[in-house]
Amino acid sequence: MIEKYTLLKEPDKTMFVFFKNDKYYGHIIKNKTDKAPAKFIFETDKYDSLEQLKADYPM
Repeated sequence: MIEKYTLLKEPDKTMFVFFKNDKYYGHIIKNKTDKAPAKFIFETDKYDSLEQLKADYPM
């Protein structure tokens, strides 16, 4: 994992950024609450740069 950050428009979700095979991608996780554990939502498309990923999923 390269970094993690909270999504700008969805503060209840966190982006975990990864780099593999010369591509950047992220896993979006719904944050843990008192009544529910953290939950994997989906994996983003693959991007050539970290800036492209962050443009589509801003912090």
